[in-house]
Amino acid sequence: MTQQDRGVVLLSASSARAVEWVRRGVVPCHVLEHSVWSIVVPATSASAAAAPYDDALTVLASRHVPSPIAPAIGLFEIGDTAVITARAPGRSPIRWALRAADREVVRGPQLPPLSPEDLHRALATGSATREVPIAGIRGLWTRTDLTHHEWLLEATAVLGLPAGRVLDGSDTELGPVIAPNPRSVQDFESAVKDVHQ
Repeated sequence: MTQQDRGVVLLSASSARAVEWVRRGVVPCHVLEHSVWSIVVPATSASAAAAPYDDALTVLASRHVPSPIAPAIGLFEIGDTAVITARAPGRSPIRWALRAADREVVRGPQLPPLSPEDLHRALATGSATREVPIAGIRGLWTRTDLTHHEWLLEATAVLGLPAGRVLDGSDTELGPVIAPNPRSVQDFESAVKDVHQ
């Protein structure tokens, strides 16, 4: 990760369930427990997988979240793009809002788009319903006056998410690194090897 690259995934799950999710993946992470969310923070810039799946933030942003630990919200700054992802419980896919270099929210190629309404619905599901006014989320989508970093911090405030201090770097007590299970890494590499041969 460069100095500006950063990201978190918020899971509607206990820290024990979040640690289990991390161990079944390929990205070493820290897991912070909050009263409503578990906050998953990548510990390194590289995943445990080989290229082209070695970018920790991209892999973490793309990672499937099972319905029992959803909703899940991801906030990322990767290169010149800010990304918000959301996965509601049920059969919903991960939806993506990409904020391009011109600070406009755009659709990603072949990615299910995340609208303010989709994000509002995701936040309203799960064990602890979050009441966020839809107008606040719609307003966030139109904020072209903010840098990507500022926009992600504004998203945490508008959405009532506890990840702002992690994203701005002021929360440095992230706890131990949770390493992926080696078997999970082997299974992942086995599943993707045919794609790149």
